[in-house]
Amino acid sequence: MGKLFHNATFIPLTDEDARAEAVLVGDDGRIAYVGTVEEARALGEGAEEVDLGGAAVVPGLIDPHSHFTGSLQYLLFADLSACTSFAEITETLREFAAKRHIGPDGVIMGNGYDQNNLVEQRHPDKSVLNAVSTDIPVLITHVSNHMGVANDRLLELAGITPTTPDPEGGRYGRMDGTGDLDGYAEEPAAMNPFYAVTTPRLGLDFNAMIGDMQRIYLEHGVTTCQDGATAPDMAAVMAGLAKAGLLKMDIVAYPMWGTDVMATLAANPEFDSQDYHGHFRFGGLKMFLDGSPQGLTAWMTEPYVEGPDGERDWVAYGTMTDDDATAFAKAAIDSNHQLLCHTNGDAAADQLLRVYEAARDASDNPNKMGLRPVMIHCQTARTDQYEKMAEIGMIPSIFSSHIWYWGDAHLRNFGPARGGRVSACGDAARAGLPFTLHTDTPVLRPNLLEAAWCAVNRVTKAGAQLDEDQKVTPYQAMRAITFNGAYQYGEEADKGTLEAGKLADLVVLDRNPLAVDPREIRDIKVLATIKEGEVIYRRDEA
Repeated sequence: MGKLFHNATFIPLTDEDARAEAVLVGDDGRIAYVGTVEEARALGEGAEEVDLGGAAVVPGLIDPHSHFTGSLQYLLFADLSACTSFAEITETLREFAAKRHIGPDGVIMGNGYDQNNLVEQRHPDKSVLNAVSTDIPVLITHVSNHMGVANDRLLELAGITPTTPDPEGGRYGRMDGTGDLDGYAEEPAAMNPFYAVTTPRLGLDFNAMIGDMQRIYLEHGVTTCQDGATAPDMAAVMAGLAKAGLLKMDIVAYPMWGTDVMATLAANPEFDSQDYHGHFRFGGLKMFLDGSPQGLTAWMTEPYVEGPDGERDWVAYGTMTDDDATAFAKAAIDSNHQLLCHTNGDAAADQLLRVYEAARDASDNPNKMGLRPVMIHCQTARTDQYEKMAEIGMIPSIFSSHIWYWGDAHLRNFGPARGGRVSACGDAARAGLPFTLHTDTPVLRPNLLEAAWCAVNRVTKAGAQLDEDQKVTPYQAMRAITFNGAYQYGEEADKGTLEAGKLADLVVLDRNPLAVDPREIRDIKVLATIKEGEVIYRRDEA
């Protein structure tokens, strides 16, 4: 019988001017017809009609990079994003712990602080958290998730002492003159010992939480999302959720460098495929080469305006050697997997382009030219680097929301020229690249319409207009979060546009993003999210 969706403006995104009156969906969850209501009714005689009340409809939004399992932070951690001082962080954590009745066997977690927004203009130290508790471990993580702070109790439980050396690709903060730890940790290599203590204390019940985790994406119109750094235990959890039929949306996972990624794939062979099973599959492998620009750890070729402690020649550092990065990239290519790589600074971008080419040239995989490697974040990628990406078939996935949330910090940290061209979507478009836009959830909520708004308008929170030459059109931005996302995953035959034969993944919006004033794109509301013809989220039922 199928369904006939009508009374809406359907925007197929096959062409900037393409519009339709109706979409007919077959019993198989695929689009049977896109066009006039009259023809849809003739072809779908007996189909259930769904009146969309004059809304606008676009293809399901495709998240090209986030951390799905990290969305737990929204459910289990104190939200520190509105804190403007150390005192507010302490008070927020105290209230959170009291409300949740967290005792010595538990853990107090907070996420989302940003030193750029604190009156102290620096990262908190352990004294801020010791004021919350000396008996319960406390860990707060920076909005970038690349750094965090532990109290003394957590340092003790993790076995981190003043004699603990800094790990390769990470750093522990130390007090001036004493060498004692101040509780600060930088990059995953330094933070992982804390997570080894805190995660078991959270009492995770994924079967109970998976609905709320998915809602975080579905309320933003996302029908396909990513788990962009999947640990072995999380791979097993996701596989179990898929087998139990608890996933409503498609989730693509990427096992992370630093673990036995091949063992993770081998332990879950049915999901190591281009085909989904229970809405889950592995998409490839993930590595990271540097840190966060707003945290001053993105690896640059030219110094920041001012580095930590006023350092004038600070360029930060890489997290992997060329040899290690080349070996990991070659392992991905040899095993016929796509490689995703976290790359914020332009020095890290140089390294990725260098090592990927070397790994590809050394590989005997006959399909090595078609694997669509992805540079994740691209905050300071240069024009020549986008041109090189086009040459080697690499896709830039751009964290465009940085423009609004940290554009002012980038202007301070990089100066007007480099800071003004962050998230250079214009260069990517001119290079002919199928660039995508992401929000790196849980760094930010998976609001891809806001990411599109940022790429189109390029305005910061303080009202600064960043380099207008890097703007893209609303159509280009909407393609970036639909068709280009599908292309990045190798799923362009099934997703990304409204066309016959593709999956009926749709987003119902209160306004047409190609018709409103471009400044209003992020104000558009998601009314419903439809996966393979079934409504899996309604705003009026949220």
